Amino acid sequence: MTLSNLKPVAALFTLVCAAPALSHSHQEHATSKQPLRVATWNIEHLSASDNTGCKPRTAKDIQALKQYAQALDADIIALQEVASAPAVRQVFGEKDWHVVMSDRADSKTYTCRKSGNNSTQQKIAFVVKKPLVVDKVVQHSSFSAVKPGLRNGLEIQLTYQGEALHLLNVHLKSGCFVDDYQRSDKEACKLLSKQAPILDGWVEQKTKQNADFVVLGDFNHRLTAPYNRLSRDLYFPQGAANAQPNNIDNAPLFNANQMLTGCHPYYPAPIDHILVARTLKDQFQSGSAQFHYFADMTPQNMLADHCALSIDLK
Repeated sequence: MTLSNLKPVAALFTLVCAAPALSHSHQEHATSKQPLRVATWNIEHLSASDNTGCKPRTAKDIQALKQYAQALDADIIALQEVASAPAVRQVFGEKDWHVVMSDRADSKTYTCRKSGNNSTQQKIAFVVKKPLVVDKVVQHSSFSAVKPGLRNGLEIQLTYQGEALHLLNVHLKSGCFVDDYQRSDKEACKLLSKQAPILDGWVEQKTKQNADFVVLGDFNHRLTAPYNRLSRDLYFPQGAANAQPNNIDNAPLFNANQMLTGCHPYYPAPIDHILVARTLKDQFQSGSAQFHYFADMTPQNMLADHCALSIDLK
Protein backbone atom coordinates (compact mmCIF):
# COMPACT_ATOMS: atom_id res chain seq x y z
CA MET A 1 0.00 0.00 0.00
CA THR A 2 1.40 3.39 -0.95
CA LEU A 3 2.10 5.52 2.10
CA SER A 4 1.31 8.81 0.41
CA ASN A 5 0.34 10.60 -2.76
CA LEU A 6 2.28 13.78 -3.45
CA LYS A 7 0.23 16.52 -5.09
CA PRO A 8 1.76 19.59 -6.76
CA VAL A 9 1.48 22.39 -4.26
CA ALA A 10 0.46 25.06 -6.73
CA ALA A 11 -2.38 22.97 -8.10
CA LEU A 12 -3.69 22.12 -4.67
CA PHE A 13 -3.61 25.68 -3.42
CA THR A 14 -5.43 26.92 -6.50
CA LEU A 15 -8.42 25.00 -5.21
CA VAL A 16 -8.46 26.54 -1.75
CA CYS A 17 -6.46 29.76 -1.73
CA ALA A 18 -6.05 32.80 -3.89
CA ALA A 19 -2.64 32.61 -5.58
CA PRO A 20 -1.27 35.83 -3.99
CA ALA A 21 -1.64 34.24 -0.56
CA LEU A 22 1.36 32.03 -1.31
CA SER A 23 3.68 34.93 -2.07
CA HIS A 24 3.68 36.45 1.41
CA SER A 25 7.12 36.57 2.98
CA HIS A 26 7.49 34.73 6.26
CA GLN A 27 10.74 36.49 7.18
CA GLU A 28 9.06 38.15 10.16
CA HIS A 29 8.04 34.79 11.65
CA ALA A 30 11.28 33.11 10.64
CA THR A 31 13.32 35.54 12.74
CA SER A 32 10.77 35.95 15.55
CA LYS A 33 11.51 34.68 19.04
CA GLN A 34 7.82 34.13 19.69
CA PRO A 35 6.78 30.50 20.27
CA LEU A 36 5.06 28.70 17.43
CA ARG A 37 1.62 27.58 18.61
CA VAL A 38 0.33 24.39 16.98
CA ALA A 39 -3.22 23.18 17.63
CA THR A 40 -5.71 20.50 16.66
CA TRP A 41 -9.47 20.90 16.71
CA ASN A 42 -12.32 18.63 15.70
CA ILE A 43 -14.83 21.36 14.91
CA GLU A 44 -17.74 18.87 14.58
CA HIS A 45 -19.51 18.68 11.22
CA LEU A 46 -18.70 22.18 9.99
CA SER A 47 -20.91 22.81 6.96
CA ALA A 48 -20.66 25.60 4.41
CA SER A 49 -24.35 26.47 4.78
CA ASP A 50 -26.42 27.56 7.77
CA ASN A 51 -28.64 24.96 9.44
CA THR A 52 -27.42 22.02 7.37
CA GLY A 53 -25.68 18.78 8.25
CA CYS A 54 -25.38 16.93 11.55
CA LYS A 55 -24.42 20.03 13.55
CA PRO A 56 -26.61 22.84 12.18
CA ARG A 57 -25.17 26.28 12.88
CA THR A 58 -26.63 29.73 12.67
CA ALA A 59 -24.81 32.94 11.82
CA LYS A 60 -24.53 33.56 15.56
CA ASP A 61 -22.89 30.15 16.01
CA ILE A 62 -20.38 30.87 13.26
CA GLN A 63 -19.50 34.18 14.90
CA ALA A 64 -18.90 32.38 18.20
CA LEU A 65 -16.64 29.88 16.44
CA LYS A 66 -14.66 32.74 14.88
CA GLN A 67 -14.17 34.41 18.25
CA TYR A 68 -13.08 31.14 19.84
CA ALA A 69 -10.66 30.43 16.97
CA GLN A 70 -9.14 33.88 17.29
CA ALA A 71 -8.67 33.41 21.04
CA LEU A 72 -6.64 30.25 20.42
CA ASP A 73 -3.83 32.52 19.17
CA ALA A 74 -2.51 29.59 17.13
CA ASP A 75 -0.23 29.72 14.10
CA ILE A 76 -1.15 26.30 12.68
CA ILE A 77 -4.39 24.41 13.33
CA ALA A 78 -5.22 20.89 12.19
CA LEU A 79 -8.98 20.68 11.69
CA GLN A 80 -11.22 17.62 11.54
CA GLU A 81 -14.83 17.23 10.37
CA VAL A 82 -14.96 20.09 7.88
CA ALA A 83 -17.09 19.77 4.77
CA SER A 84 -15.08 21.94 2.40
CA ALA A 85 -12.78 24.93 2.00
CA PRO A 86 -15.79 27.33 1.95
CA ALA A 87 -16.91 25.82 5.26
CA VAL A 88 -13.48 26.48 6.76
CA ARG A 89 -13.41 30.00 5.33
CA GLN A 90 -16.45 30.95 7.42
CA VAL A 91 -14.27 30.68 10.54
CA PHE A 92 -10.79 31.31 9.13
CA GLY A 93 -10.89 34.21 6.69
CA GLU A 94 -8.71 34.47 3.60
CA LYS A 95 -7.07 37.69 4.80
CA ASP A 96 -5.31 35.94 7.69
CA TRP A 97 -5.18 32.24 6.86
CA HIS A 98 -4.02 29.77 4.23
CA VAL A 99 -6.37 26.78 3.96
CA VAL A 100 -5.10 23.35 2.88
CA MET A 101 -7.85 20.76 2.33
CA SER A 102 -7.85 17.01 2.12
CA ASP A 103 -8.50 15.94 -1.47
CA ARG A 104 -10.45 12.82 -0.52
CA ALA A 105 -13.43 12.19 -2.78
CA ASP A 106 -16.84 12.86 -1.24
CA SER A 107 -18.30 9.90 0.61
CA LYS A 108 -21.93 8.78 0.78
CA THR A 109 -24.22 10.86 2.92
CA TYR A 110 -26.45 9.51 5.69
CA THR A 111 -29.29 10.74 7.89
CA CYS A 112 -27.97 12.49 11.00
CA ARG A 113 -29.16 10.92 14.23
CA LYS A 114 -29.92 14.17 16.09
CA SER A 115 -30.86 16.72 13.44
CA GLY A 116 -32.47 14.41 10.90
CA ASN A 117 -30.60 16.32 8.17
CA ASN A 118 -28.51 14.76 5.46
CA SER A 119 -24.89 14.63 6.55
CA THR A 120 -22.16 16.77 5.07
CA GLN A 121 -18.61 15.62 4.41
CA GLN A 122 -16.16 14.84 7.20
CA LYS A 123 -12.77 15.87 5.86
CA ILE A 124 -9.62 17.23 7.43
CA ALA A 125 -7.75 20.45 6.74
CA PHE A 126 -4.94 22.68 7.92
CA VAL A 127 -5.18 26.40 8.44
CA VAL A 128 -1.86 28.25 8.57
CA LYS A 129 -1.63 31.84 9.71
CA LYS A 130 -0.09 34.30 7.28
CA PRO A 131 2.66 35.26 6.64
CA LEU A 132 3.82 31.67 7.25
CA VAL A 133 4.12 29.78 3.96
CA VAL A 134 3.42 26.12 3.25
CA ASP A 135 6.30 24.61 1.28
CA LYS A 136 4.82 21.21 0.48
CA VAL A 137 1.54 19.29 0.79
CA VAL A 138 1.24 15.50 0.84
CA GLN A 139 -2.12 13.73 0.64
CA HIS A 140 -2.02 10.38 2.44
CA SER A 141 -4.88 8.55 0.77
CA SER A 142 -3.76 5.21 2.20
CA PHE A 143 -5.61 6.04 5.44
CA SER A 144 -8.94 6.35 3.61
CA ALA A 145 -8.26 3.49 1.19
CA VAL A 146 -8.89 1.09 4.10
CA LYS A 147 -12.65 1.62 3.66
CA PRO A 148 -14.80 4.20 1.83
CA GLY A 149 -15.79 7.02 4.16
CA LEU A 150 -12.64 7.03 6.25
CA ARG A 151 -10.46 10.13 6.25
CA ASN A 152 -7.18 10.83 4.47
CA GLY A 153 -4.09 11.82 6.35
CA LEU A 154 -2.88 15.31 5.42
CA GLU A 155 0.75 16.39 5.69
CA ILE A 156 2.20 19.84 5.31
CA GLN A 157 5.78 21.02 5.46
CA LEU A 158 6.86 24.56 6.26
CA THR A 159 10.04 26.37 7.22
CA TYR A 160 10.25 28.06 10.60
CA GLN A 161 13.39 29.83 11.82
CA GLY A 162 15.36 28.15 9.06
CA GLU A 163 14.26 24.59 9.86
CA ALA A 164 11.80 22.31 8.06
CA LEU A 165 8.80 21.23 10.13
CA HIS A 166 6.54 18.37 9.03
CA LEU A 167 2.99 18.13 10.41
CA LEU A 168 0.61 15.21 9.85
CA ASN A 169 -3.12 15.68 10.52
CA VAL A 170 -5.06 12.47 11.15
CA HIS A 171 -8.65 11.52 11.97
CA LEU A 172 -8.61 7.79 12.61
CA LYS A 173 -11.45 5.29 12.67
CA SER A 174 -13.85 5.79 15.58
CA GLY A 175 -15.36 3.11 17.78
CA CYS A 176 -12.28 1.20 18.96
CA PHE A 177 -11.92 2.43 22.53
CA VAL A 178 -9.94 -0.48 23.94
CA ASP A 179 -6.41 -0.84 25.32
CA ASP A 180 -5.28 -3.26 22.61
CA TYR A 181 -6.91 -2.80 19.22
CA GLN A 182 -5.21 -5.95 17.92
CA ARG A 183 -7.10 -8.17 20.37
CA SER A 184 -10.59 -6.92 19.60
CA ASP A 185 -13.03 -8.48 17.15
CA LYS A 186 -14.93 -5.20 16.70
CA GLU A 187 -15.16 -4.02 13.11
CA ALA A 188 -13.86 -0.59 14.13
CA CYS A 189 -10.75 -2.16 15.66
CA LYS A 190 -10.13 -4.25 12.55
CA LEU A 191 -10.16 -1.06 10.49
CA LEU A 192 -7.95 0.77 12.97
CA SER A 193 -5.52 -2.15 12.82
CA LYS A 194 -5.10 -1.38 9.12
CA GLN A 195 -4.56 2.34 9.68
CA ALA A 196 -2.12 1.89 12.59
CA PRO A 197 0.82 0.49 10.54
CA ILE A 198 0.38 3.29 7.98
CA LEU A 199 0.77 5.86 10.74
CA ASP A 200 3.63 3.93 12.33
CA GLY A 201 5.36 3.71 8.96
CA TRP A 202 5.16 7.48 8.54
CA VAL A 203 6.66 8.04 12.01
CA GLU A 204 9.48 5.58 11.39
CA GLN A 205 10.20 7.11 7.99
CA LYS A 206 10.50 10.62 9.43
CA THR A 207 12.58 9.31 12.33
CA LYS A 208 15.08 7.70 9.95
CA GLN A 209 15.32 11.05 8.16
CA ASN A 210 15.99 12.75 11.52
CA ALA A 211 13.12 15.10 10.63
CA ASP A 212 11.33 17.49 12.98
CA PHE A 213 7.69 16.39 12.93
CA VAL A 214 4.38 16.62 14.76
CA VAL A 215 1.45 14.20 14.44
CA LEU A 216 -1.82 15.67 15.64
CA GLY A 217 -5.55 15.25 15.28
CA ASP A 218 -8.47 13.15 16.43
CA PHE A 219 -7.06 9.65 16.97
CA ASN A 220 -10.39 8.33 18.32
CA HIS A 221 -8.20 6.39 20.71
CA ARG A 222 -7.08 6.89 24.30
CA LEU A 223 -3.35 7.07 23.68
CA THR A 224 -2.59 8.34 27.19
CA ALA A 225 -4.05 5.24 28.86
CA PRO A 226 -1.47 2.92 30.45
CA TYR A 227 -0.35 0.11 28.14
CA ASN A 228 -2.25 1.48 25.16
CA ARG A 229 -1.24 -0.70 22.24
CA LEU A 230 -1.25 2.00 19.56
CA SER A 231 0.99 4.24 21.68
CA ARG A 232 3.51 1.42 22.10
CA ASP A 233 3.42 0.71 18.37
CA LEU A 234 4.37 4.32 17.72
CA TYR A 235 6.97 4.48 20.48
CA PHE A 236 8.97 1.43 19.40
CA PRO A 237 10.27 0.01 16.11
CA GLN A 238 7.95 -2.51 14.52
CA GLY A 239 7.77 -5.68 16.59
CA ALA A 240 9.48 -4.26 19.68
CA ALA A 241 6.41 -3.00 21.55
CA ASN A 242 5.86 -6.19 23.55
CA ALA A 243 9.50 -6.46 24.60
CA GLN A 244 9.77 -2.99 26.11
CA PRO A 245 6.31 -1.77 27.16
CA ASN A 246 7.58 0.68 29.78
CA ASN A 247 10.85 2.07 28.42
CA ILE A 248 9.92 5.06 26.28
CA ASP A 249 12.93 7.25 27.04
CA ASN A 250 14.39 6.62 23.60
CA ALA A 251 11.10 6.59 21.70
CA PRO A 252 11.07 8.64 18.48
CA LEU A 253 8.18 10.80 19.72
CA PHE A 254 6.28 11.75 22.85
CA ASN A 255 2.70 12.66 23.66
CA ALA A 256 2.68 16.34 24.60
CA ASN A 257 -0.70 16.03 26.34
CA GLN A 258 0.15 12.83 28.22
CA MET A 259 -0.82 14.31 31.59
CA LEU A 260 -3.95 16.19 30.49
CA THR A 261 -7.59 15.31 31.02
CA GLY A 262 -9.91 15.84 28.08
CA CYS A 263 -12.28 18.80 28.18
CA HIS A 264 -15.62 17.06 27.55
CA PRO A 265 -17.56 16.54 30.80
CA TYR A 266 -18.69 13.07 29.75
CA TYR A 267 -15.39 11.81 28.27
CA PRO A 268 -12.41 12.70 30.46
CA ALA A 269 -9.92 10.45 28.64
CA PRO A 270 -8.65 12.48 25.67
CA ILE A 271 -8.78 11.15 22.12
CA ASP A 272 -7.30 14.31 20.59
CA HIS A 273 -3.52 14.24 20.79
CA ILE A 274 -0.37 16.07 19.72
CA LEU A 275 2.61 13.76 19.28
CA VAL A 276 5.97 15.51 18.99
CA ALA A 277 9.22 14.17 17.52
CA ARG A 278 12.01 13.54 20.00
CA THR A 279 14.17 15.89 17.90
CA LEU A 280 11.88 18.72 19.07
CA LYS A 281 11.99 17.86 22.77
CA ASP A 282 14.20 20.83 23.62
CA GLN A 283 11.96 23.10 21.55
CA PHE A 284 8.75 21.96 23.24
CA GLN A 285 7.71 24.48 25.87
CA SER A 286 7.11 22.36 28.94
CA GLY A 287 3.65 22.81 30.41
CA SER A 288 2.30 24.55 27.31
CA ALA A 289 -0.10 21.75 26.30
CA GLN A 290 -3.65 22.82 27.02
CA PHE A 291 -7.25 22.20 26.07
CA HIS A 292 -9.04 25.46 25.32
CA TYR A 293 -12.40 25.35 27.08
CA PHE A 294 -15.51 26.99 25.67
CA ALA A 295 -17.24 29.78 27.57
CA ASP A 296 -20.21 27.45 28.11
CA MET A 297 -19.15 23.86 28.80
CA THR A 298 -22.68 22.54 29.23
CA PRO A 299 -22.58 19.57 26.80
CA GLN A 300 -25.61 20.68 24.79
CA ASN A 301 -24.23 24.24 24.52
CA MET A 302 -20.62 23.48 23.57
CA LEU A 303 -19.54 25.03 20.26
CA ALA A 304 -18.31 21.57 19.21
CA ASP A 305 -18.00 18.20 20.91
CA HIS A 306 -14.21 18.62 21.02
CA CYS A 307 -12.20 21.50 22.44
CA ALA A 308 -9.06 22.61 20.66
CA LEU A 309 -5.75 21.31 22.00
CA SER A 310 -2.53 23.31 21.56
CA ILE A 311 1.17 23.28 22.35
CA ASP A 312 3.93 25.87 22.02
CA LEU A 313 7.29 25.26 20.37
CA LYS A 314 10.13 27.60 21.32
